[in-house]
Amino acid sequence: MSQILSQDEVDALLKGLSDGDIETEEEIVPEHQDIQEYDLSSPRRIVRGKMPSLDITNESFTRMFRKTLSSMLRRVVGINTLSINFIKYEEFLRTLPLPSSLHIFKMVPLKGEMLLIVEPKLIFTLVDCLFGGTGKEEFKVEGRDFTAIENNLIKKVVLSALSDLENAWKTIMKINAVYMRSEMNPQFAQIVAPSDVIVVVRFEIEMDYSSGLVTICIPYSSLEPIRDKLQGGYHADKLEADQEWIGRFREELKKSSVGLFVELGQTELTGREIINLKKGDVVLLDQYISDDLQMYVERNLKFKCRPGIYRGNTAIQVSDIIMSEEVEYDE
Repeated sequence: MSQILSQDEVDALLKGLSDGDIETEEEIVPEHQDIQEYDLSSPRRIVRGKMPSLDITNESFTRMFRKTLSSMLRRVVGINTLSINFIKYEEFLRTLPLPSSLHIFKMVPLKGEMLLIVEPKLIFTLVDCLFGGTGKEEFKVEGRDFTAIENNLIKKVVLSALSDLENAWKTIMKINAVYMRSEMNPQFAQIVAPSDVIVVVRFEIEMDYSSGLVTICIPYSSLEPIRDKLQGGYHADKLEADQEWIGRFREELKKSSVGLFVELGQTELTGREIINLKKGDVVLLDQYISDDLQMYVERNLKFKCRPGIYRGNTAIQVSDIIMSEEVEYDE
């Protein structure tokens, strides 16, 4: 039988299908479909790739703010990065309670406004600790606004946090964190359009008897111009070493002991002259009595000095500092 149908056979087949005389197999639809709808107009589409440099900055901020808050409260405070999420601003606002402690600030030269939020229960704990309390007390959060004293105290904490955030960002770029204003109602803190995507970084503050959250929100559009820096990871030519580590290293270096000696002068003798040296002999050096002596620090010439006596001991007085070049001691 030929597998090529004639035109009459094709017409008869099409007529049978349209009239229902020929049965066809039903379309088999898979029970489980992994297909998900994707809205190309959604701002989520612009978020792609991790931001390792932002992770490093967050870790630096936790170390700095932990030290600042521990000093402020005079007790040990633990801080860690809880999560980093990319969500729509309207979705984030729906998660905030009333009242909320929202603080709007800018990170110049980045465009737009940012948000720092302190969890209400954490505010009451911080205020209690700042007034000498233990932080054990349970406070009713809902149903009342923050007092003027509470707002003033928490603003000091927020300003300290912004200062540490500014220092932490030095590994990426130099910014100036500028405090703008505070709000208690999330509806009055419209830093971006409701459909815009924001980066939400949550930090958990842990104390002896309680814990709470500090949240920083940055519009993704503000980070877009420096996305390459944020996604580039830790590069030696882009990111400086951690400033806190440098400070500790510098302080430890200042405590190190170094060798220091003063050279009275030099001369040359023959082997015979050295062999014939005896007690009472005078060796003439290449220094005049009025010349300054040379003082070496770990074999490097660093100072000029004059000899003398101080409180019954042989001493020297620094007369000049030599910092322009390093001259090693010539044995």
